[in-house]
Amino acid sequence: METINIKSCEGYLWWSDQQNPQVYHNEALDICLDETKNPFVVEGQLYDGECGQSYSIKYVDGQYLIKVYKVADRDFSNPDNEQKAFLSNRMAGRWLKFLRYWEEKKDENCMGMPVLTFTKNVFVGFKEKED
Repeated sequence: METINIKSCEGYLWWSDQQNPQVYHNEALDICLDETKNPFVVEGQLYDGECGQSYSIKYVDGQYLIKVYKVADRDFSNPDNEQKAFLSNRMAGRWLKFLRYWEEKKDENCMGMPVLTFTKNVFVGFKEKED
């Protein structure tokens, strides 16, 4: 059982008994994710911009897979990171913003030279429209 407390939440939770996700925009959220309870959260992406934490929630094979990422302000301006937006499904045309992290790693296929390698995709809120 995992408890998530966010003072100013942006994101969504898609409950197993709902046709559409529940969307949060600058709202407080206190949720207890109990694997034994129904309905359960099928998936969720939540971002707390005040403390720079992103939560990725997936329910797989009867258990929650929860990843918590710390997002620093400098991550947005890091030239190795990439900001992407994707059109949501069943969320009134909202765009989901993600920060893609790339890190330099040595690659045996490139004669041991360092190459940028994709490491994680982190939800960082909504964007009203695609640029």
